[in-house]
Amino acid sequence: MENQRLIDWKTEAWKNRDMVAWYAKRMEENSGANRLKNSIETELCERFVRGKELLDVGIGTGRASLPLARKGYSLTGTDSSQAMLDECGRQAGNVPVRLVPGDVKALPFEDQSFDTLLSLNVMTHFPHVEDVLREWHRVVRPGGRLVFDIYSLDHLSFSRQRPVTVEELIALGADRFNMHLSLERLAKAATDLGLAVVDVVPYGSLFCGEYRHPMFAQTLQENHWWTRQLSWLAQDDAFLEFALFLDRNVFGALPVTTAGRYMVVLDNRADANGNAAWLARQQREMADLATETITAERIARKGLMTAADWRSAFDKHLDRYRNRTIAYFLLQSCFGRMDAVDWLDLAPRNGPALMRWRNAEHTDLINQHFVRSWHAEPPFAASTHVYGVDIAAGLDYELQKKMLSKVFNAFDGMAE
Repeated sequence: MENQRLIDWKTEAWKNRDMVAWYAKRMEENSGANRLKNSIETELCERFVRGKELLDVGIGTGRASLPLARKGYSLTGTDSSQAMLDECGRQAGNVPVRLVPGDVKALPFEDQSFDTLLSLNVMTHFPHVEDVLREWHRVVRPGGRLVFDIYSLDHLSFSRQRPVTVEELIALGADRFNMHLSLERLAKAATDLGLAVVDVVPYGSLFCGEYRHPMFAQTLQENHWWTRQLSWLAQDDAFLEFALFLDRNVFGALPVTTAGRYMVVLDNRADANGNAAWLARQQREMADLATETITAERIARKGLMTAADWRSAFDKHLDRYRNRTIAYFLLQSCFGRMDAVDWLDLAPRNGPALMRWRNAEHTDLINQHFVRSWHAEPPFAASTHVYGVDIAAGLDYELQKKMLSKVFNAFDGMAE
């Protein structure tokens, strides 16, 4: 019952013309991470499309598929919102596209009508993934393909260091709910429906997910200075290219625990054994991430670039100070531990500077822990509390400075 209320709310919300006008304007805005999100999502859709006859489910303004229609693909779009279809038609202009009202779970098309079904930012709204996939599977030809995005439940559990359930996300309420899918549930749904998992590609490293830096009380995404850094994506082309490099050639080659979203690619052919082997391999990689050191060879395993080419490209991006700062905080945060990244291996030219940053943070972490905790220990607590006030807490700043200079000799290189 709760699921149905959520589904109805999500469906009806997009029928409001004011909501559609707001959404269309937002998709055209060159602000924040919008430019990056649109670039990486449309690129992934085009990368995995198969055949010439396409169906875009929940077509919205057409940002996923109109670029393909302009390249000669035969495009049909469906949406439960007539207001969205009208907006898509306006944006299509003279580009031929067939637009048909329809619901994600009751598509108005004959069986096996399309080579590829695309759906962008649609499955993220609904908890009944298996029911939707069953209907989507129906309209795709044998050997055809389904491509859609979803939030990663494995990422959320990895970040929060506990199992997160869809039920607790539903309990947040319809206006805050986003569907998160685990790879285990995805593999089971694919096998039950006679589909083969071709790939899942993590993305959204800069605009999605929860990254916990060892030095921060809040997640990286909750820090205002991080949001201000991302605002440069709208103006700084070199920064945008670096952000795309990170999604394509770093997070796209790592397990889904490292990014908040992933693109799902399914073929319309049965492969139960292949799905089981794929899931086992993915689970091993996710488990290894807890102790693994990230090197260029590790990233190059997926075959997007050779390790040598990857290092050269990464180093070139890191020559810019803004890129270096973003890379440092992003990669030091997404794995949740200080020793996860081998900066010297990843970036032979810029790695030494990044290692100095990491070592300085590690020193701060040790120092701050000592300075803030020593007077709470039983031998000192009794003598440092006067009338219920911990007077030793007032020594933290000066003691921290002395520890850094006398014990860690940290001030010698702090100007770098």
